[in-house]
Amino acid sequence: MTPLGQEIALRAVGTALAGFSIAFAGYMLDQGGGRIRVNGMEHLAIFAQPRGTAPAARALVLPPLTQLDAPMDLTTTGSVGGVRPAATRRPVEIIAARADRVWLRIDGAIRAAVPGDDVPRVGHIASIVPRDGGWALLDDRGATLLTVAKQGNGASLFARKRIFE
Repeated sequence: MTPLGQEIALRAVGTALAGFSIAFAGYMLDQGGGRIRVNGMEHLAIFAQPRGTAPAARALVLPPLTQLDAPMDLTTTGSVGGVRPAATRRPVEIIAARADRVWLRIDGAIRAAVPGDDVPRVGHIASIVPRDGGWALLDDRGATLLTVAKQGNGASLFARKRIFE
């Protein structure tokens, strides 16, 4: 709880500020000649609004296009650049694999997948099998979806639970 002396001082300061605000507003109304004098008031958006009733809306009439009118120039400016060729997608690649999990790089993002997952741009992974010292992803029919060679397998990078182990 606030001590009594501090509470009285706080109330006195608040009352004095309110009194000065009322006195200043009265002075501005009395000495302003009926106008509100505030520096920069022309920049306030509320005072820039039109006053009174709005005139009836007039229909915008455009002249008809003729054969002599030039069509609009749709070429780009130098700052925009020309038409860019369609971005080519990078192929999906296996970063690391082991018997129960595979890590894939898809458009720069690394995604983990397990057998039974449907992976975009790869398909349904039915199994992960060892093949030629590396690993292969197979679909439901046994067709190879992706492979990774032994030297390209980064499974040891994902084997640690913490970074400093």
